[in-house]
Amino acid sequence: MKVAFVSLGCAKNLVNTEQMMALCRRAGHTVTGDPDGADVAVLNTCGFIESAKSEAIENILELAELKKAGRLKKLLVTDDIRAELPEVDGMLGTGSYTDVVAAVEELMAGENAEHFGNIHRTFEDGERLVTTPPYTAYLKIAEGCSNGCAFCIIPKLRGRYRSRTMESLLAEAKTLADAGVKELIVIAQDITRYGIDL
Repeated sequence: MKVAFVSLGCAKNLVNTEQMMALCRRAGHTVTGDPDGADVAVLNTCGFIESAKSEAIENILELAELKKAGRLKKLLVTDDIRAELPEVDGMLGTGSYTDVVAAVEELMAGENAEHFGNIHRTFEDGERLVTTPPYTAYLKIAEGCSNGCAFCIIPKLRGRYRSRTMESLLAEAKTLADAGVKELIVIAQDITRYGIDL
């Protein structure tokens, strides 16, 4: 199948999109950035702030127009938004990025695709389809946040802070360097907290 990816939000979201792209490619699907003509479009949204929610809704409605015109078959969104937008065919929760292949295949088989897994795990396999310029890439060192600020929904969306293992980070950094990356940009919700939970 031809699977298109659209990534909204921050660099942490982009890394999740790159991971989902790699999983789909490994499963034998064709990965593209253009939803026009795709079997499934996967929209990786961000629900952190109001403007991000508005951007997600705008993108969903644009993709729905492609569906209406017969130029896109199915729409999979990484947000629990189907009640508000029936144009969405399937959903992946933030703990279910690794279920993307199953969700795509379920949608194309006419099945219900709703995956809401454990938001308190990390994805240790660093395989990704890097979309940044070839000399630079993001290195996500942790997931979630444990600060619990009153104004922030991240702990509810992404779970408590959990560091990736040093072994997985070094393996990913080496793979990226071997591919020609010269600069790694370390990212997490709070990079200074890395390792405290290990």
